[in-house]
Amino acid sequence: MRKSLLLAFAALALGAAPVLADTLQDGARYFQRADYNRALASWRPLATQGNPVAQNNLGIMYLDGKGVPQNTSEAVRYLSLSAAAGSSLGQNNLGGLYRDGKGVPRDYGKAAQWFSASAGQGNSAGMYNLALMYDLGQGMKPEPFHAYMWYALAADQGGMPNAAAHRDALWRRMTPAAQNQARSLAVACKRQAYKGCR
Repeated sequence: MRKSLLLAFAALALGAAPVLADTLQDGARYFQRADYNRALASWRPLATQGNPVAQNNLGIMYLDGKGVPQNTSEAVRYLSLSAAAGSSLGQNNLGGLYRDGKGVPRDYGKAAQWFSASAGQGNSAGMYNLALMYDLGQGMKPEPFHAYMWYALAADQGGMPNAAAHRDALWRRMTPAAQNQARSLAVACKRQAYKGCR
């Protein structure tokens, strides 16, 4: 899943200067070909200059030990920079570290905060991960209405194949009244462009 999130930068890069977008895309092509040294050479200068997409990508490389020695501390550092700069990719990936307690103490509250920030930008992975937290009651009481809402929104976005299955399974466990309420939440959240949705 992280690999697809790593390469999802293309949509973010479209509004960037052409040279920047080209360098990000070059790095993605190298990464896809498992030429991690050249991907690193493409992304490291951009990450050093503060590009949040490149920072996310380096964070994933350090997390997985691709092209660099596996180093969770460096992964956390780069993903934190990316998330703080507003990258929905970095926010989602940092949320995953807090949820799993990888490189940082497990903290469901911080995980939910970062997944929520990512979901609020329309990131389907952030939506899906936030839905899972609501569904499983990770750090909170299980909340089926909001779990359904985020699963449904993630499924609508595409890119998260399990979102529709989770949405549908949750739907079958709900009463008709609960189904209407959950569907209304999803419609309202989408209308608000994912802003202010719990």
